[in-house]
Amino acid sequence: MEYEDFMTGHTFRSRPLDLAVDTIGEQDLERVIAWLREYPRLTMANETRRFEEAWAKWLGTKYAVFCNSGSSADLLMYAALDSSGRAGNRKVVVPATGWVTTVAPSMQLGFEPTMCETDAMTFGMDAASLEAILEKEHPDTVILVHELGVPNNMGPILSLREKYGFNLLEDCCASHGARHQGQMVGTFGLMSAFSFYYGHHMSTIEGGMVCTDDEEMYYHLLMLRSHGWCKDLPKEEYARLVAKHGVDDFHSPFTFVIPGYNLRSTDLSAYIGMIQLEHLDGIIAKRVANHLMYQEIIGDKMRYAKCMPGDVISSISFCAIAESTEQRKHIVSVLNDNEIDTRLFTAANLGQHPFWKVRYGAFEGPVATTLYDCGFFLPNNQALDRGDIEHICDVVLKAI
Repeated sequence: MEYEDFMTGHTFRSRPLDLAVDTIGEQDLERVIAWLREYPRLTMANETRRFEEAWAKWLGTKYAVFCNSGSSADLLMYAALDSSGRAGNRKVVVPATGWVTTVAPSMQLGFEPTMCETDAMTFGMDAASLEAILEKEHPDTVILVHELGVPNNMGPILSLREKYGFNLLEDCCASHGARHQGQMVGTFGLMSAFSFYYGHHMSTIEGGMVCTDDEEMYYHLLMLRSHGWCKDLPKEEYARLVAKHGVDDFHSPFTFVIPGYNLRSTDLSAYIGMIQLEHLDGIIAKRVANHLMYQEIIGDKMRYAKCMPGDVISSISFCAIAESTEQRKHIVSVLNDNEIDTRLFTAANLGQHPFWKVRYGAFEGPVATTLYDCGFFLPNNQALDRGDIEHICDVVLKAI
């Protein structure tokens, strides 16, 4: 099945009632094909730098580092804290609700994670639960997720950062263009991560971005992304490190300063990203409008994620909660019968998954557990129109 984008006239080969649909259209691919006929360099080079500069300008940060996935972007944030010596006591507060790669790097890199309950309104991090952890554990890092495009209530969290002085990391992997009190998510913390996976607001096939205003973090991110070498650094910092370590000129391009990874993306992906940036604001506007339609039609008939007055939700799915696990099963069955795509609420309570339970025991936060037991997704993508959303809501409301 094909659909045509309402703004660009681009044609896409996916079903509008799926949770995720193409953001790379046929016309975009024609541009990529024309570019490939010029026989450009495809590995990471000038296109990557161009995309990073354009993304940082779009978001409003000083620096951006393109990598091979949003999951790698999360990993790089932890690793940059570690390699820069700014991880402090290596205790970190992680969200109960989110995606596994928000939490897993803390375990892989030897941090000590403590799980925090979910906020009942935004499905982000609950500030009261966070403060209780801060008072007891005194962690030096907190990572939060703007859950599927719904901004956290940042006011109390920023007040806690002022009081306790922790590093704040933001996982915005599915929240492009969401705003808290007029400010873009991804600009509140020391670092932030975005994903460009299929079905998100934009796609580079696979890809992610780490963003920061901190120069030291930027240098560490560049090195960590590429083996730990220093040759991707700005010239002055590169020369400083080579001189500091007394490296012979012949060896300097391949000098490894810190233990790094290979998490690079490609210039091919970056070129696609530049094309996608042209469409991004329109796609965000459509998703924002769709989310408001869901809220308008469903009203108080079901529970769903909400934001603070004045905030902007830019979601990739509409997140709803059934009254019980049994009701959710019935709703999902009816949605499937009507060929409306759905799934469980992402990972919901990560503390109920084996990767966490085996090591730390189950996390029993009531809000997170309710999402695990009763949460589900409804489609929100740029292919939907009001008639589609009215139809989806009608199916769900009749099912309950």
